[in-house]
Amino acid sequence: MLSGVIFLLLYVYFTHGANESYTNLYMFDSTIRIFIMSILGAPLVSIALPCMILYRLYRIVKDKDTLNIFWDSIALMSFAYFSAYLVLGMSSFYYFTPSSLLACLYGLFFIKLYAKTIVKSTLFWVVVVIFGLISVFHTIPYGLHCFTLNKTQMRNMQDSMEFLAKYIKENPGTTLYFDGLCRGSDRCHYYDQYVTFFNILPRIYGAENFDIKSNEPNGKNFTISPNAKFSFFSSDEVSTPKSGDLLFVSFMSDKPISQEYIENLKEKEELLFETDNFGYIPSYNIMSFGALALQKLGIKHSLSNMGNPLRLPSQMYIFRIR
Repeated sequence: MLSGVIFLLLYVYFTHGANESYTNLYMFDSTIRIFIMSILGAPLVSIALPCMILYRLYRIVKDKDTLNIFWDSIALMSFAYFSAYLVLGMSSFYYFTPSSLLACLYGLFFIKLYAKTIVKSTLFWVVVVIFGLISVFHTIPYGLHCFTLNKTQMRNMQDSMEFLAKYIKENPGTTLYFDGLCRGSDRCHYYDQYVTFFNILPRIYGAENFDIKSNEPNGKNFTISPNAKFSFFSSDEVSTPKSGDLLFVSFMSDKPISQEYIENLKEKEELLFETDNFGYIPSYNIMSFGALALQKLGIKHSLSNMGNPLRLPSQMYIFRIR
């Protein structure tokens, strides 16, 4: 309770005077995506926990089992935490981690109470099989993807930015294109992160004399910021890279990047830099493959992370246009 009070006081302090709503800064998921993400991304709290709570309630009402104030409160807290993010429309994998940890603890209590009874139930084994399949084919692979993305791809990013900073300082006036990065959160998955991403070079590495442009169609919700440093934000012009311009290819692209695509670029353009950090696991899971299948069939839907559901390529590339 004390921790909660401290958090609220800090929240009020740091958000006092804010003039922008969180809902205006971020694009929220559709209802169907939230539902499917909760099932696939957090089966412990979306499938196992509700089943445990319902069975526990059944036993308390019918068989007069004793209510455990501590452990049953843990279950309700976990479910309330999980439900809050669903109502808010925020279904990212990591949001449910605290709820999953609480559900795990409650699961131990639940098994201790009812293990001898539930193992004889067909419904129990159905739930176990569904939970196991989802965990093996989605939750665990997606978790490994998120982990390796933050470990390996961030090393790739650092190495690439170091190369770009050196190149720009030696070649002032360079124009840079990020392959598959478009304007508007309705078209590009990482759009909300572009400002931070683009400012790494001037803020961290001191590279100033360059511009970033776009060669991708603009989204419907893109608005021009006239005072922005880069043409990417200060103009709605869609231009074609010219000879001498740089093209940066990474997993942040919102177009499908295959190895064949990379090889074609290597034949057509001049490869200046390629990372060689390994250990990255692409987004190989049920939802990504499903989204990819729908994409190939030309079916518009709200389930994919825009145009690059597998989050490839594994390495980053910098090409100079011939």
